[in-house]
Amino acid sequence: MAQIQQQGSRWLISGEMTINQVDVLLAESKALQMPAELEVDLAQVAEVDTVALSLIFEWLRHAAANKANIKLVNLPANLVSLATLYGVLALIPQSGTSHSH
Repeated sequence: MAQIQQQGSRWLISGEMTINQVDVLLAESKALQMPAELEVDLAQVAEVDTVALSLIFEWLRHAAANKANIKLVNLPANLVSLATLYGVLALIPQSGTSHSH
């Protein structure tokens, strides 16, 4: 089961970012308050498919509409591979601290 936990200005995403879970994640994200500076942490994401990219871009559009800054950290390697394959990795704002494990 996928879920989003809000901790201050961070969203901790866990579970799967896949076609089966996208509606849950989208509904949860819309129910949360989007802070002006949002960090989305994907360290606990177990599995992704191409829908994960759609979800991320939906969050980016929502952030832009709300004049919020959003950055993603701890992108799973398979998500980076998908984003690279589709040529959209450069469009995903990432924090420079994502590799500090």
